[in-house]
Amino acid sequence: MIKTMTVAAALATLLASASAAPAAAQTRTITFDGMTLTVPDGWIVRRLTVSQDWLTVTTEKCGKNKVNCAGFELVGAEMIKPVGDMKEYCTDRPFAPGTGVSACRFRSDTDHGERFSDKPLVNAFRPLGARKAQYREWAGECYSFKTGKTVKRFTQREWYLPKSKVLVVDGWNHPELAGVLARARW
Repeated sequence: MIKTMTVAAALATLLASASAAPAAAQTRTITFDGMTLTVPDGWIVRRLTVSQDWLTVTTEKCGKNKVNCAGFELVGAEMIKPVGDMKEYCTDRPFAPGTGVSACRFRSDTDHGERFSDKPLVNAFRPLGARKAQYREWAGECYSFKTGKTVKRFTQREWYLPKSKVLVVDGWNHPELAGVLARARW
């Protein structure tokens, strides 16, 4: 009888702790240019208003600041081709949309810009699902327009599929993203 009570007590304790444990992480899917990613449910997807070929995925709550939110970009063929003064995306330089200096992604003011290394820190191939993407890591820094001094350093990671013309840009170095991309489905 003592053994039965001990087993019953252990089972009750186990069930109580299982119900108190947090639920398994909820996920959602993002589809972009034939690629499907499974991401945590809290990640927010916004489509660029001027094109259906650019998604911004915010990976953290960002409050009222909707411009410089931690996350990554999914960019397709229409947005990486040359238009006007903008050059076509090329893997020998970091992705920086626009024709001038980009504002610092870590600051809400307009007194700081971004600049990058001339050569990638890493130049390799990494999985994007079953495909191999050209992978680059670029050293970046935010600097003061007034003094030229560096105020923050960061790494921008890029996965690029030249045949599909799909580019993933992560300027926040999100720790989960490489795994999410490795599990992409085509």
